[in-house]
Amino acid sequence: MTASDAMRLGQSEAGDSGDARLSSLREGDFVTARIYRYDPTQDAAPRYDTYRVPYSRLMRVLDVLNYISEDLEEDFAYRWFCGVKKCGTCAVRVNGREVLSCWEAAEPEMTIEPLRHAPVVRDLVIDRTAYESLVARMIPWLERDKPYPGFPERLSHRDMEPAATALDCLSCLACLSACPVLDLGNETNFSGPAPLVQFAQVALDPRDGIDRGRITVEMADIFNCVSCYKCEEVCPVGIPVVSKVIEPLKARAYQSDESLARHASSFLAIIKKRGRIDPTELVIGTQGVRVLLGLNRAVRLWIQGKINPRRTFFGKPLTGIVALRRIFDKTRLRSTDESAKTGGGSIRHIPF
Repeated sequence: MTASDAMRLGQSEAGDSGDARLSSLREGDFVTARIYRYDPTQDAAPRYDTYRVPYSRLMRVLDVLNYISEDLEEDFAYRWFCGVKKCGTCAVRVNGREVLSCWEAAEPEMTIEPLRHAPVVRDLVIDRTAYESLVARMIPWLERDKPYPGFPERLSHRDMEPAATALDCLSCLACLSACPVLDLGNETNFSGPAPLVQFAQVALDPRDGIDRGRITVEMADIFNCVSCYKCEEVCPVGIPVVSKVIEPLKARAYQSDESLARHASSFLAIIKKRGRIDPTELVIGTQGVRVLLGLNRAVRLWIQGKINPRRTFFGKPLTGIVALRRIFDKTRLRSTDESAKTGGGSIRHIPF
């Protein structure tokens, strides 16, 4: 079960499914829509305007927006093209959750806002330039290291399944809006999940031959992803973004150069050293001397019991640590052998 499946199950149990929303309205009722309005070229700050829209059978959020634009507010800006869950351009936030307006049932009362983590052009329209520019810089095409064998090219389902999963992406940016890591702003260089899904379409393709692992770290800062699964929850096509896209890309990055994966490398080193994870040492290993600049934060974490410097500097390894280290060494040796058999050492590096 994916995170989006779990979310839909939870909505159903809470009486908040699409069918439940449709059944809560009848012909002749009114939908109250509180709409985010903002034109950065004219307005000093955003505002919310409220509209009452007569309900019609099977009304979608997009139908509400169309009615407002056509009958109530001529200068209202929003974006859509296909209206049938194919283009991904109509994504908005409805009552705090990211949805496709063309595929979401209207509710009796709705607050409709633009997606987060992107500049607002006007009202519900966001600027996609940063996302599209990053995707273009990440070499979103195949770079073969073997000659093209000609048509038809034999590809097994097993080999293509990882890339095929990412190919379902609509580029709606719902996952980008839902990502809590991006709430940190300039404190992180994480690209967000949306560019990584586009990138995975070629990075996980068995025909690709360049060092995609290094790109994911240096251009997308992939190890800042905390695997919270919010992206999976909101994906309108149910892509398992974390488990089938981001985690495989993290593995590629680690195989490419362990020094790039500071969090993963530190985590493994601590387990091998102590037999358990130590949060204090993990923070120091991941952030280096920068952690000393946040001394007040470290004190708060210590008071809350989330770190324990005393155990870090004076604690002893767990009983049985010698056996654990033997398991580490055997696993590392097996991984090296498998990489050699599959040609894992022949990755070609491309400067960018």
